[in-house]
Amino acid sequence: MTIRPLRLALPVLALVLGLAACGGGGDAPAAPAGEPLALERGVTRLDLRFPCGDSTCAGWLYLPAGGVPAPVVVMGHGFAGTRDLTLPHVALRFATAGLAAFVFDYRHFGASGGAPRQLVDVWRQMEDWAAALRFVRTRAELDPDRVAVWGTSQGAGLALIAAHEDGGVRALVGMVPLVDSDAEGEVGFFGVGWLVRLLFTAWADLAASALGRGPVTIPALAASGEFGMIVDDAAFAAAQSLPEPGSTWRNAVAARSILLYDKWNPAPHARALRIPILLIASRQDRFAPFSAALALARDVPGVRVEEIDGDHFDVYTPPRLDRAAGIAAEFLAEQLRPGPATAGD
Repeated sequence: MTIRPLRLALPVLALVLGLAACGGGGDAPAAPAGEPLALERGVTRLDLRFPCGDSTCAGWLYLPAGGVPAPVVVMGHGFAGTRDLTLPHVALRFATAGLAAFVFDYRHFGASGGAPRQLVDVWRQMEDWAAALRFVRTRAELDPDRVAVWGTSQGAGLALIAAHEDGGVRALVGMVPLVDSDAEGEVGFFGVGWLVRLLFTAWADLAASALGRGPVTIPALAASGEFGMIVDDAAFAAAQSLPEPGSTWRNAVAARSILLYDKWNPAPHARALRIPILLIASRQDRFAPFSAALALARDVPGVRVEEIDGDHFDVYTPPRLDRAAGIAAEFLAEQLRPGPATAGD
């Protein structure tokens, strides 16, 4: 999603942001944890809770059959995504390959706590990634020295930052990754009218927060001719088809979310990494530019780009999802095998 046009308006919002910081507050508790679930091929899924900043986050831990402690892959979704949207398919693939997988919800989303609901705050999500990495290293079932990260779309950008800041991550996979938020995608700006309405709605959300109300939400994904954070028919179609019965995902985001991206960019962190990195990317991706993935592979040792066809949201359904999950499982199994870490260079 292109956010550059909105940066021009951010200085005007400083006072309003300060007022909003004085209002709202509080917390919405995380949903109660569920019972363990037995899945195929001896995989067990545990529903866990762990501290995240001022709240509690929810995560599913997929444990493979066989010996412990197991290597683990920490997994996070992209913009406005929840742990029950597509990620279980990939996590189960990892677990059947002998890798534990920990899939978590960011604060403000899904089964995690946090108020206001549906707030996309990349700075808080970076804290959530750090908390998830700390948490998995406390679990007796998991090997704290064999930890990798996997993220998709904006979540891949967050994973790049998390790996850099953590320092102990062995490997990373990004699927249709947002590598550089300064790189212009084909889709991201939906007209001056959309921008004006988006800004006024964001201000209304901030004002409501200052008064202890809200949030004011808008659709995360909308069809052409409608209003939302992303206005695109293919994205909207994915929003209708991907959620399964019982999903916690909502097609809504707090409108102020768009104002919280200033100076956020995974690229500097990504260029400093020296671990094995696999980017599963498409030349047809209109949202996360393929050129940014190629640039990282050109500039940073240990980065490999695996091409997949289709647009950004096409990878979230089979057969492309099966292929992407299989490529990632093979790569991570190699990088997380017992013994010293493989050098990124």
